[in-house]
Amino acid sequence: MKPLKLCLFTGIVSTSVVAASGPKWTPGFGADISFLGGYTKETSQFNTDNKVTDSLDNNGQSQSEAIFAPLGTISYTTVQADKQVYFGTSRSDVALGRFHVELGYRQQLPENGMVSISYVPGIVDTSTWEDPFVTGEPRKKTDSKIKGVRLQYDRVLGSNFSIEVAGGKQEIENEKSGQHSFTSQEQSLLEREGNILFSQLSYFQSLNQRLLLRGAVSYSRIDTDGNALANDIYGAEIGVIQFLPSSSLALTFSYDYADFDKANPVFDKKQQDDRWGVFLAYEYQEPFGWENWGLVSLAGYNQSNSNINFYDEDSLLISAGINYRF
Repeated sequence: MKPLKLCLFTGIVSTSVVAASGPKWTPGFGADISFLGGYTKETSQFNTDNKVTDSLDNNGQSQSEAIFAPLGTISYTTVQADKQVYFGTSRSDVALGRFHVELGYRQQLPENGMVSISYVPGIVDTSTWEDPFVTGEPRKKTDSKIKGVRLQYDRVLGSNFSIEVAGGKQEIENEKSGQHSFTSQEQSLLEREGNILFSQLSYFQSLNQRLLLRGAVSYSRIDTDGNALANDIYGAEIGVIQFLPSSSLALTFSYDYADFDKANPVFDKKQQDDRWGVFLAYEYQEPFGWENWGLVSLAGYNQSNSNINFYDEDSLLISAGINYRF
């Protein structure tokens, strides 16, 4: 389980993130809801379907499942159409393969972009192990969640640059890492709860009226209570967004390098990860002439290559569904 893992789960193309003139809002209540079904396959020691592991020298067995995901955002826009309160999953985030639920406020600044501030309440729990290092017997599950605050400034001073800073805390309901077979000193190095900082600078460029390029660099600090799991993450993304007469397509490639602070006492070495991913999102507007509806198709693949086999991971997503907005 990666504390700052941005879940590759769903996505739809959003013009609001990259349109130089800013999003066009309509006063009053609005909603943007998607219903998606699909297939996922994951290989990871932290997939909680892998209850028993006989060895800590591998990354676990592959697990696959069907998924159904209703997602979206409900919003209220003021009469002036320049201020908005919203709750849910942002279209701009899921278009990049990122997923979390937030409550926020955003305001457009005439000719100077848009500022957003939001709270991530951690209502979406992720299952993980109380002690992931137990072998030869069933591991016990527990819940993990991230709570935080997020600040974004899109199109800074009317430019093509955007910045984002987020801070939060990861909480694990029953943290028992290493309690099965390690000393109290070693257990303290393996504690996963802690603070999270994420920062990103992005830039978009219009090549023509229908084709946009987006690039981004990021830095994250996962300051866990256990020094062996505290780490710095350096990331980069590049993406292309293509607008067609009745559809839109977003393709994003990402790479992260994670460097951990101290040697992991379970494996006697300091962890280092290379993580990369590719994410494709496609939307077809108004199929069969249905106003406000869209068909969505998504595909993505993530892989993490670690110098410790236990932390190697890969995941595949294929999904399709329907979207409604008003």
